[in-house]
Amino acid sequence: MHHPPNQRAGFVIIGGGIIGSACAYFLAKRGLGTETIVIEADPSYARASTPAAAGGIRRLMSRPENILMSQFSLDFYANIAAELEMDVDISFKRQGYLFLEDSSGVADLQNNFKTQQSLGVDATLMDLDSLQRKFPSLGSATTAIACHSPNDAWIDPQQAMLALRDKAKQLGVRYLQDRVVGLTSSGAAVRTAKLASDASIEGNFFINTAGAWVSEIADMTSAKLPVQPMCRVQHYWLAQADIEPLPLVKDGTGAFFRPEGDGFVGGRPSFEIDPGFIWDLDRGYFADYFERTLWELLANMVPKFESIRMQRQWGGHYAQNLFDGNMIIGPYSPGLENLVTACGFSGHGVMHAPAVGRAIAELCVDGSFQSIDLSRLGFQRILDNQPYAEIGIK
Repeated sequence: MHHPPNQRAGFVIIGGGIIGSACAYFLAKRGLGTETIVIEADPSYARASTPAAAGGIRRLMSRPENILMSQFSLDFYANIAAELEMDVDISFKRQGYLFLEDSSGVADLQNNFKTQQSLGVDATLMDLDSLQRKFPSLGSATTAIACHSPNDAWIDPQQAMLALRDKAKQLGVRYLQDRVVGLTSSGAAVRTAKLASDASIEGNFFINTAGAWVSEIADMTSAKLPVQPMCRVQHYWLAQADIEPLPLVKDGTGAFFRPEGDGFVGGRPSFEIDPGFIWDLDRGYFADYFERTLWELLANMVPKFESIRMQRQWGGHYAQNLFDGNMIIGPYSPGLENLVTACGFSGHGVMHAPAVGRAIAELCVDGSFQSIDLSRLGFQRILDNQPYAEIGIK
């Protein structure tokens, strides 16, 4: 019986979506491409989370770490062709972000605005009158305050992921189509990843970036990550009325939309249902989700959305951190310092991928975070039961 030969790598990345590919790129950028292997079960990315994402890149956040990561990623994506030295188009649109809140969200929005301003974010607070002077189609009687960041953006997530992957490959990173089925450790380190193909890979560092599947990898070392798949459905519709060019708009209910071609794309996290993979959206809970749940929320943000034509819907999965909705970065399996993760992005993965790729490379190569101190987003907060959630609109 033929057994595939064992391989060896300095860095073994488990999962080749946008986070895994960003880690691979930033390791390769430091001259470590030929020492890096990415294991990805499905190179078509048919069920991956990245291609189904909305692609928003915003600095309207509450935690300084998230704002700083967004700033780095925004600059990276804006200049991606120069950064990667490749001819690449990720459909970068700097059309802005806008948060709307009712009276219950005013204090949080104002406090977050102060944090954003202190970190150099160019944003403006507006009342309903000034909002409607700028965007006549937006707002309703319940809108008490808005925050507009005109230089935030959105991208095509799939093109960004493929660009990072292709550049990593160009710099020597190997992508293997395979699946990790076990991790073996001795002493205080993971030594080997066993693959479905019967091959195994020895490594110095193992980086778990398996997204919505990250907990399956954690189980292999008896670790527990509070990260589960959460189905997130998006919809594309056409408006019946003329609407001025709008930013990406989001409110306190979690509902959001943004312009897309001749229409709009949007959705809302389904926090009310149990975590788990849902692949069939034509039956069951999501069959009439738009009419039952989302339409009214959208029409409250844009009264002209009372009259729209739904065109299609599709789904993907957040790697939802059930502990506090923020990412987990660094070692997570007690006693195994060379097994690290970047996971639990809860919808912010595309937004933060470049900053996270850089941070993981720093952690593995330099031994600590260099550019942005992300230690508050480490696994220790879960062991200490100290949530570090976003405040206000997530």
